[in-house]
Amino acid sequence: MDQNCSRGMSDTDGSCDKVQMCQSVLPCHANHLEELGAGQLLKWMDTTACLAAERHAGMACVTASMDDIQFEETVRVGQVINIKARVNRAFNTSMEVGIYVTVQEVLSGVTKKVCVAFSTFVAKPTGTHKVRKQEMLEYSLASERRRLRFVDISGLCSRKPVAPVVSTELTRVESIELVLPPHANHHGNTFGGQIMAWMENVATVAARYQIQ
Repeated sequence: MDQNCSRGMSDTDGSCDKVQMCQSVLPCHANHLEELGAGQLLKWMDTTACLAAERHAGMACVTASMDDIQFEETVRVGQVINIKARVNRAFNTSMEVGIYVTVQEVLSGVTKKVCVAFSTFVAKPTGTHKVRKQEMLEYSLASERRRLRFVDISGLCSRKPVAPVVSTELTRVESIELVLPPHANHHGNTFGGQIMAWMENVATVAARYQIQ
């Protein structure tokens, strides 16, 4: 039985820019500690958010960026991940998608929050396309978060390097990946979630070298 489902978050509000995905965490999704890897979760989050963006835009969308994420709960094999995504606000050529992730114990039904994230997706403009039945709070906050993203980018250009307290010379890790069909999305391209998964894997290896 296919344990992966993707459907609208609400069957009564008529909105087509909301997507929900449920996924059972299997051993193939976990690391050596039987915990769901952050890279795998990022792939699911990006896929769900992309569907919400494409439903809203009515065309292909690509991931432009994802804001900082704080993971609050460890997800283990046997639990169920629930990912909800919706378009918060559409700009001229981009849109912000909010992502809310929870984990549920199958037997007890206890649900805990894993993380909240915001992604920016880009699509070719096709004229004015407004958000329907928009929650005004999220609509307003999306504009402010967009402004802060540009502030962060400009700050990186002028930021002075900070001398490391501990030498990180032995933590340099390089990964070369051959892009295969399983790494592609429904457009035949390597998508943002897959790239973030590769980045997370390399970062995890580098961090392990540092703490050894």
